[in-house]
Amino acid sequence: MNFREVRRTKDKVRKGLGPVAALFALVLLGGCDWLFDLDTTPPTCYITSPADSAAVNGIVPMAASATDSGGVQRVDFYVDGGWVGSADAAPYSVSWDASGLAEQSWHALSCVAYDLAGNKGESDTIAVRIASAGQTSVFHGELSVPAQGRASVSFDAKVGDTLAGDVQVALGSPLSKFLWLDRDNYQKFTANQAYTALFQQENFSQLSLRQAVASEGKFYLVFVNGAGAVVKCWARFVLE
Repeated sequence: MNFREVRRTKDKVRKGLGPVAALFALVLLGGCDWLFDLDTTPPTCYITSPADSAAVNGIVPMAASATDSGGVQRVDFYVDGGWVGSADAAPYSVSWDASGLAEQSWHALSCVAYDLAGNKGESDTIAVRIASAGQTSVFHGELSVPAQGRASVSFDAKVGDTLAGDVQVALGSPLSKFLWLDRDNYQKFTANQAYTALFQQENFSQLSLRQAVASEGKFYLVFVNGAGAVVKCWARFVLE
């Protein structure tokens, strides 16, 4: 059967069969490639790491989430509009070498996802800052603290480091408590035992912290919500 005969047959099928029967008949006659012409919806994607406004340095892992009803072909990563790398399978991630960039300079990160039909979806742009020498990001982003619950951030630090940061409630009631705990006291806290905090503040909508680390080990920042609804807050902490 030549091309014209196939085309005439397809036209007859479209006129003589119902929608579902016609779909399967056309697949048999013409293959599956034409089905992609029906897909005009671009995939969605967004940068999941680093967080917006985070302080970064050195080799920076970049990660993205991408979804599409027909499948994602690949995700391209960009910094300041320049291509950094691509990933063709989840979890979508690449490494960005930020070494040598000016301290405190800001850079725009984004990604573009492509689906199997050739549609592309672009993410929103986030901004990150190159950390000062010796500065390490502990956490930067939004936290959702469940009603009558808590959220925690863990990090490693050594003697001579300084923990600095801010917390701002963005939605909901003031947080009932913020704690900076070492490993032993965090375990006591989660077991509802008496504990000693390295830093503690209660009933606040914003706070600032700058305090030296007295010992080496793993530490925890704990955000406690005693209210009956979720509280959302922005937090930024670095080690200097």
